[in-house]
Amino acid sequence: MDIRRGRNSYLILGLVIIAALGGGLFFLRAPVLVVTDASFNALYGIRRGQVKHIETACKLFRQVKLVLIGDSAEPEMVAFAVEEKAASPYCVLFPYRYYEGAGRYAEQAPGVPVLILGERNQDPQVAGTVFIGTDSEGDFYRAGQCAAIIARQGLNQDAPEGGGILFFRNRELGGVYKDAFRSGLREQGFEGEPIYVNSTSDYSDIQTIACVVMLDRAPAFLERNLKTPVVLFSWLDPDLTSRGVKVVFDDSSWALAARAVALVDGKKTAGSIPSGIQFPGGRISDKEVLEHLKDVIHNSTL
Repeated sequence: MDIRRGRNSYLILGLVIIAALGGGLFFLRAPVLVVTDASFNALYGIRRGQVKHIETACKLFRQVKLVLIGDSAEPEMVAFAVEEKAASPYCVLFPYRYYEGAGRYAEQAPGVPVLILGERNQDPQVAGTVFIGTDSEGDFYRAGQCAAIIARQGLNQDAPEGGGILFFRNRELGGVYKDAFRSGLREQGFEGEPIYVNSTSDYSDIQTIACVVMLDRAPAFLERNLKTPVVLFSWLDPDLTSRGVKVVFDDSSWALAARAVALVDGKKTAGSIPSGIQFPGGRISDKEVLEHLKDVIHNSTL
């Protein structure tokens, strides 16, 4: 009995030492800085952002510190705020809208990896920075798969059998992206052609639509068609969306952060990352359909 107690004591002591060393290492490692602002935090959701903050720090096993700046801060002030946060960060992540501030900081801290995230594939070509875009082609392929499954499973009971798929966007999609979306539809058995309309359009033939994809929010549609299932590309907190939103593609800084840092760790100079995909809780009551969607997303390769 005494031997067992002695062994247990050594085991507990060993675990305590390991935990102490791990905690010390976590706080001693150079932090990752993430530039953000109040407008984004409100849109993304304060609690949701806090959860992603903790998740990202755990995945990277190092501190992740926020650099909160004013929405209209000049590039010089953005760079100054980052410098004030940490003298020698592991790397700094800037959302695309602050790419000028990223360039200014990169000039002043040439030894620190500076990443510009998101905005799909619109590389701002800023010297001294690494652009990590969104894998738009892969995203549209997966969105096509989701839309086809939703349409085929009849989640919109008001639409006729074989109803169409409507795609709202505020700019013309390139052919490669339309092809990727169509490939996703075909992969899941939808043989029709999607209907592309501008986000400001008040589409009148909605009763024939089985699923809607929104690259950009379509206010006129959202105000009057809450029963039509929606696949939404947005940073907006899913809890603030209508119950019609079944799938959310998120390419925000938080969705890309941990994977972007992993690209830097792998010594890659650029890259693209798929959006994070969420299925807001309780929106898809058919568990088989939900599991099918999750399985397809998990195993999807273009």
